[in-house]
Amino acid sequence: MSKSPGSLIPLFKIKVEEKGRIKDIKEIIVRIEGLPTCLYGQIVIMGDGIEGIIMGYDEEEVMVLALGDPTKLKMGKEVVGVSEPFKIPVGEGLIGRMVDALGAPCDNAGEIVANDYLPVFRDSPPITHRAAINEFFPTGTKIVDMLIPLAKGQRQLILGDRMTGKTVVALDAILNQKGKGTICIYCCIGKSMSNLEKAAAAFHEGGALAYTVIVAATDNAPVGEQYIVPFSASSIADFFASHGKDVLVVFDDLTKHAWAYRQLSLLLERPPGREAYPGDIFYVQTQLMERAGRFNKDHGGGSITFLGIAETLQNDLTGYIPSNLSSMCDGQICLSSTVFAEGFRPAIDIGVSLSIVGGKTQPDILKVLARGLRADYAQYSEIVKLSKLSSGLSDDAERIVKKGEIIRKVFQQGEYHPVSIAEGIVLLYAVDKNLLLEFSEAQQTKFCKEIFAFAMKESPGLIEAILVASTMTPDIENGLQNLFAKYRATLDKAEVKPSK
Repeated sequence: MSKSPGSLIPLFKIKVEEKGRIKDIKEIIVRIEGLPTCLYGQIVIMGDGIEGIIMGYDEEEVMVLALGDPTKLKMGKEVVGVSEPFKIPVGEGLIGRMVDALGAPCDNAGEIVANDYLPVFRDSPPITHRAAINEFFPTGTKIVDMLIPLAKGQRQLILGDRMTGKTVVALDAILNQKGKGTICIYCCIGKSMSNLEKAAAAFHEGGALAYTVIVAATDNAPVGEQYIVPFSASSIADFFASHGKDVLVVFDDLTKHAWAYRQLSLLLERPPGREAYPGDIFYVQTQLMERAGRFNKDHGGGSITFLGIAETLQNDLTGYIPSNLSSMCDGQICLSSTVFAEGFRPAIDIGVSLSIVGGKTQPDILKVLARGLRADYAQYSEIVKLSKLSSGLSDDAERIVKKGEIIRKVFQQGEYHPVSIAEGIVLLYAVDKNLLLEFSEAQQTKFCKEIFAFAMKESPGLIEAILVASTMTPDIENGLQNLFAKYRATLDKAEVKPSK
């Protein structure tokens, strides 16, 4: 049998079958008498195609989560406990497919051929299996790549109120992996079917299905599947990472996962704690998030990056679940309903967003151009707030506001429209050298939309050099200066009115 990561002792040494009887059925939780040597996470076969997972036990009874239609079960029915962990199929055949929490296809595209079967509940890899996190992970969201950079193997939390664009940031990260060799897994937890269809449509239109697996347990799925589905997605990611692949997993969203576990815990008659959540909710979600990381060559050499989404209430970051998740992640991207109402997209609040480990992996050329950008934007935000209380601004304050508005325009981004690192560098150079201060607002907006296409047409060699180079070389700087001079010349020429 398979071994627990980091352990030399198999979880299940010998395949043993024990028999028991159903004592009580409470919705999807079944109490069973017998099974004296059972283990947590073990399979229980209850007949009529229904299996279960052991969720807890005491001296006399075993609590089992039924996976299937519990109405087929009857009191006193004999069940069989098998000394095997609950497994799901994994492999290359899942790419481009949609599966449920049990690994069964749900896209009407035929059966899936599995390369292997892995346990859903696994220990997180020990530190001896891990390698240094030292590779940049481009998300395609300009404000994230410039100011909140991520690294491969990082766990990043996306926080925000409802309808502030959290899912858009995560989906852009998946769309941006096109052609980069990264396998993406979108894990839908308790979302509506319409939201799942929107995500699937975005993947189809962006060509992301060629490297993406969708693992879904929507709001009409059983609570047990909503609890299991992120662990299933992580096991699928484990397979690809063990074969040297970089993997991105998006959990959308972990707040609903906590809701599902709370419902299960109440059915299991476990005492509720803060906000009616069970006391072990932190442990359960930590088990999940610790499975991310970058692994050494002896253990596959791949990486698993987690983007977890969590919902806040009225921008309150101190809620029980958001604060728990923040403490177990390597940073957070906070979306603000106030910023969203101002019309800024993506509505990321720079003041409370951070990345702990990603900064050291950011390319030097991007790091140099982005230095001071956060401070400039923070100054702009404070002056804008103060200007609402006063009648005028000093010359220095006006200069800061004007530069802040330019930064804001550069950060603006449409949904499902990821931006490459090269385009971000071109825009950042213009901001760093104050090249847009002389432009009108209309010209600034036009510049942000057109400059990269103009650069690809006029200086394709420069863009290739930017992608290859990790630092700002004199040749690249001269090339950028010439590029902006050409663009300014075309802009001036377009504005010259023809004589009558």
